Amino acid sequence: MPDTDYDIEMAHGRTALAARDFRAAYRHFGRAHNLGHDTLAHHLAAHRGLLTTAWRHRRPHRAIAQLTLMAAAAFFDRNRQPTPPDPISHTPPPPHA
Repeated sequence: MPDTDYDIEMAHGRTALAARDFRAAYRHFGRAHNLGHDTLAHHLAAHRGLLTTAWRHRRPHRAIAQLTLMAAAAFFDRNRQPTPPDPISHTPPPPHA
């Protein structure tokens, strides 16, 4: 299965974090956050990456912000599912008699 843009950004973020390139890590995890926002697990994983980056970069204000955002996301967000089509609007017209 090919990697999604979300997976690619998360991988780039982890690579940048391992190289201690905190700006690049924050940028990639931020992009992953935007791409994975519709799936709660992806959303929280991106915030975890941002939190780890803030912690390792010794940015306490960013770490606190990420903890707050993670708590809010876990409490308020739900996986967003596509709205199913309305069966009434997709009913074929009746046959002509």
